[in-house]
Amino acid sequence: MRIDILDYSGFCGGVYRALYLLDKTIAQNSGKTIYLLGPIVHNKVVNDRYTKMGVEIIKTKDLDWLKDGDIVIISAHGIPNSLREKMKRFKVIDTTCPFVLKNQIKIKESLYDEIIFIGKKRHSETIASCLDDNRIKIIESLDDLKGFSSSNDGIVFNQTTFNIEKLEEIQREIKKLAPNYKIVNTMCETQIKIQNFLKEVNPKYNCLIIVGDKDSNNAMSLYEISPYRKTHFVSNLEDVKNIKIMDYDDIIIMGSASTPKELLKEIRQYIKNNAVKHQKV
Repeated sequence: MRIDILDYSGFCGGVYRALYLLDKTIAQNSGKTIYLLGPIVHNKVVNDRYTKMGVEIIKTKDLDWLKDGDIVIISAHGIPNSLREKMKRFKVIDTTCPFVLKNQIKIKESLYDEIIFIGKKRHSETIASCLDDNRIKIIESLDDLKGFSSSNDGIVFNQTTFNIEKLEEIQREIKKLAPNYKIVNTMCETQIKIQNFLKEVNPKYNCLIIVGDKDSNNAMSLYEISPYRKTHFVSNLEDVKNIKIMDYDDIIIMGSASTPKELLKEIRQYIKNNAVKHQKV
């Protein structure tokens, strides 16, 4: 049985950076309470590890009761610029993904009066990028374009972890409805590699296991576009135990951008161990 892990899946560079900064802050502030504004990434396994270390995950409304100088971490998804202004009284550690931050800066500095942002409306990144700007129209699906048209100049940005097929479909429709709009593709480079892998079935494998949190837009997007007839979505090792592993000959394991590589390796080892047990029986 072949059991492979897709090389460039698991934590992306932005997540590695965010966790490095959080770990560094914890190490440098022993005995102090560290507040994390929202989950550092959308993965329960990762966030549980930090809460067990004493990190407190808070919501925006909780900032009101924090003291001046308290340590507050901005998650990898970023925050609206208006909220940054309100946080000047804290010691802020900003772990916003560079791709997300670059997007925010481009939007803020854009001179266009009409802006479209393609992304999940309730996703943290979308909220962080769009909340402060009344020029922006958020588009999540083709349905959101019903009744829309424009002959003006405008610009289109997108969430960095969006489903590429849906993104391109929406971009094409915008070009028809607003031919003078400029399309700026702001997909994460790692996401492009992973989703390109999923454009067609690799004949080496007859089963795909996607590992990610159910709250992760990135993970769910990978599951949505999987071309493999046998695709399983799991969040932890317990979920894998419900799969009839021996029904498959060759398995590819893939993690979302917020999935720890250690978890992918743990799942691979579990499958290998069970394959060996099955052969001995």
